[in-house]
Amino acid sequence: MVFLCKGTRGDVAPILALAVGFKQSNPTDSCTLATHASHRLKFDSILRKHGIDFVAVDELGTENGPRNIEKLELQVCSGRGFSKSQQQDRIIEMHGSLKACRGADAIVFNLFACEGWFIAKYFDVPCVAASPFAVTRTPPVTFESKFVDAYPDLYQRLRDSPRGRVSYGDIDHWMWRLYLDDFGEFCDSIGLPVCPYAELRPDDPLPPSTTLLYGISPRVIEKPQYWPSSVILCGYWFLDVPADPIDDIRVYHPASGSSTLPDYLAQFKESGDRPVYIGFGSMEELGFFSSIDCVELLSTLNEGLVQCRKKAILHLSPNSNLLKSWEMLCKNFENCNIHCIMEYVPHSQLFPLCETVVHHGGSGTVGMALKCGIPQIVCPFMFDQSYWGDKVAWMGVGESVGHPRSLKAEAFASALVNAASDDTRGMAASYGKMLMGEKGVEFAVQQIMEEFSTL
Repeated sequence: MVFLCKGTRGDVAPILALAVGFKQSNPTDSCTLATHASHRLKFDSILRKHGIDFVAVDELGTENGPRNIEKLELQVCSGRGFSKSQQQDRIIEMHGSLKACRGADAIVFNLFACEGWFIAKYFDVPCVAASPFAVTRTPPVTFESKFVDAYPDLYQRLRDSPRGRVSYGDIDHWMWRLYLDDFGEFCDSIGLPVCPYAELRPDDPLPPSTTLLYGISPRVIEKPQYWPSSVILCGYWFLDVPADPIDDIRVYHPASGSSTLPDYLAQFKESGDRPVYIGFGSMEELGFFSSIDCVELLSTLNEGLVQCRKKAILHLSPNSNLLKSWEMLCKNFENCNIHCIMEYVPHSQLFPLCETVVHHGGSGTVGMALKCGIPQIVCPFMFDQSYWGDKVAWMGVGESVGHPRSLKAEAFASALVNAASDDTRGMAASYGKMLMGEKGVEFAVQQIMEEFSTL
């Protein structure tokens, strides 16, 4: 079994969770994670612990792969298309995916690695699509009209498709990506039809639809009626990581030096408060802070914290540009209520220690805050993050304060007060209890095994 996935750590970790779950249920089966070379070290201990092989789909060994995937996704959804060099780079990486999947009996792929669908056709093996986030972006506005013009008979057949067979609903929901030019060029290079299903003759039955598994709780999203029947909400796919001791984790502040995380938390015991968590995941890695005045953003966050008399932990990587902005903030402001952690600590360990989670609105981060029963404040940048910000507010488990570029200290302070209210804390706690017993990975693995039961 090959689990083919691309993207950032937050995109790859849930697919690895599925691979671990599958391996635990099928210990004698070989299992391979195929992704960017830069993810090997991040997940090495988990891969070795569970006997999962690793294959790189690129030769870069840097963060360029994940960064380019997410940026190109923006171009795909805006309908701008790719430059010739971008298209060639994508095709080269698709051939890396093809090589990684050689010998597979079945393939599970994420939506940043849709070539997995074609590779499964090439090797004549079954496949399942899996995504930790729900597709909230529709095809480019001209897609359907172009599809009708190019394949009028196929379009009508897909519109009239019986249940269980591929339909235009599948195309509209996620499979429209398979009709992009770079996939066509990839298919042409390996001898596959360049347009999915266009090779069908009028008397050929439509094939079964490809199952798409979502790693989101049905308690959080109710499946809309307009989604195709092939879409299944499984529950969250959290990667179980060893709960390493946090005694040696350092919390930094230029004015007071550093202390261990337990010592830092001890200062809150008398008041009964807890620190606020601030972290923006892979947003800096993807370049979204390049258009933001980071000093101004941190100043705004700090001013809101000072107004509410709260302190925060800013979670960064050691080479983060935000680190320089934070140091500048601490030097130029008398009251800097933001401390810093520069080591990797799993959200599952850090969130329960905090009063509120302030983050970018990634689907997995929202899910982990819900599971931990902690109120959250969403500062959405891009992709589906605005949707999740609205969803958090609608659920009553937190606030959405809009894009960080336009954030004001008063709005952030107000959100902190509301997130700390008894109503919000109570609602967040209730979702934490609901999600406590959810077994999203087990359910998804069961669906995968049923899909591939004929192997």
